Amino acid sequence: GSTSEIGIFEMTSSGLESAKDAAKKFFSNSSNSSGSCLTVALEGSRALILEVQALVSESTYPNPKGSATGFDSNRLTMILALLEKKLDLPFNRYDVFINITGGIKISEAGSDLAILAAIISSFKNRPLSKKVIFIGEVSLIGDIRDVGNMEIRLKEALSQKIEKAIISKSNIKQEEMQLFFIDEVSRLLDWI
Repeated sequence: GSTSEIGIFEMTSSGLESAKDAAKKFFSNSSNSSGSCLTVALEGSRALILEVQALVSESTYPNPKGSATGFDSNRLTMILALLEKKLDLPFNRYDVFINITGGIKISEAGSDLAILAAIISSFKNRPLSKKVIFIGEVSLIGDIRDVGNMEIRLKEALSQKIEKAIISKSNIKQEEMQLFFIDEVSRLLDWI
């Protein structure tokens, strides 16, 4: 195959076999749930569709807790502050928990938009479709910025039958998938 494609194999009792469904181990598209959405992250040169889960609940303590598994907790704190400032959401009274399924740790900023979408979805108790992915970096001023290797990310999403992508404004053209471009955080509310 081409140099940008990676084969994944698993050892079984009958020997080494192609792990054709390896991509589905990191996300579930069985049901739409509030606080859950999909993104495509790069692990080296491999694009992986990951499920981002968020749980927002009213805090019983004076200092609410923000906790993340598989995501940088300092970046989570920044995202929560941004949501308070730009969207007037009162996260200073809520505990927020983030989980990236499958034990993957996201170290790139391209999944920021999915983190935002999952948090708002949980807070407003509105399910998001598992046929939509969210890809984009969020800046401190609330802009949604483009991320690298968008073509590779969208190609992986298409291979898993994702129908729509919410991404930053860019020159990407994709015939097989509906692309929706947003340039700032407040526009995300239109999708949730």
